[in-house]
Amino acid sequence: MADLICASSLSQLPELIEEHDGDARAMLARVGVDPAVVGAYDRFVPFTALSTIIGLCAIEFGVPDFGLRLAARQDPDILGPVAIAARNAETIGDSFRQVTEFAHVYSPAITAQLHYGEREVAYEFDTVLKRVPYRPHVVELAMGVTRSTFQMTLGRDFRANRITLAHTAMSDPRVYTEYFGCPVEFEAPANLVVFPRGVMQQTLRRVDALAYDMAIRFMTGHDRETAFVDAVWALIVRSLPAGAATLDAVSTLLMMHPRAVQRSLAEDGATFEQLVDDARRDLAVSLLANRGVPLSAVARQIGYSEQSTLTRSCRRWFGMPPLAKRRELAAARG
Repeated sequence: MADLICASSLSQLPELIEEHDGDARAMLARVGVDPAVVGAYDRFVPFTALSTIIGLCAIEFGVPDFGLRLAARQDPDILGPVAIAARNAETIGDSFRQVTEFAHVYSPAITAQLHYGEREVAYEFDTVLKRVPYRPHVVELAMGVTRSTFQMTLGRDFRANRITLAHTAMSDPRVYTEYFGCPVEFEAPANLVVFPRGVMQQTLRRVDALAYDMAIRFMTGHDRETAFVDAVWALIVRSLPAGAATLDAVSTLLMMHPRAVQRSLAEDGATFEQLVDDARRDLAVSLLANRGVPLSAVARQIGYSEQSTLTRSCRRWFGMPPLAKRRELAAARG
């Protein structure tokens, strides 16, 4: 099971292959990857297949920095929930810790660690697989994605103190210094991104606590299905007043394909449509219990554009129109 990585790791690969006059479908077939899964967050491919195709492209196209070029084209969102947690943590330190703790969610084939020094912190990348074909090429891809992830949280101007790579330089050393914007050392003991320790205390702007909590609960794993249903429910409730509680909109927030969301919910015996209906019903009860909220506002808050739709739903949910339900709730409260 360790030889796996999320198929989103292949994002932009077919396009880059075609730019070098290669046949993307043929290249993917050579490593046993179905082109249909490229970019999918809910599908996995062999980690060794990814490393092999990166290495083959680098050699056959005469582009030794192919891994870095691919990383430059990829968005950190290929990391899925790992990126959500990293982007919405309170501090940079929390962000980096989530990346290292949950890297296995993106790929059980990789490991990540943080090493703390007096003035510097080093992020280390490695693989749990002892034999990885074209290892230096996939390491450079991973280090490039790491750079992009750091820039996602620290800004595009972020530069590490230095980068160290365990392999020898495969391109002109200037390629590396220009790409990473800092000194790069080769044949080092480990693959590291080294940066000032003070960076860890910086706070992140526009933190979405709900998205952060959802991502952490999703990745924790011991109760993954229930956590996922709860996360979808929370996003639905938040989206109802804006009329945005649609499968497409929630799937976008989750960085998943709508069909993948439906499949994950089905595994726990739930459907998106039923969750929306249940959320509307529960919110309607809460709002109807407050006499100060007009029925027209109740309809809007649960995502209906017409009050008549609220009336029909209340008859279905409670067997009575909304005003009668309001009276019932008031009587029950005494």
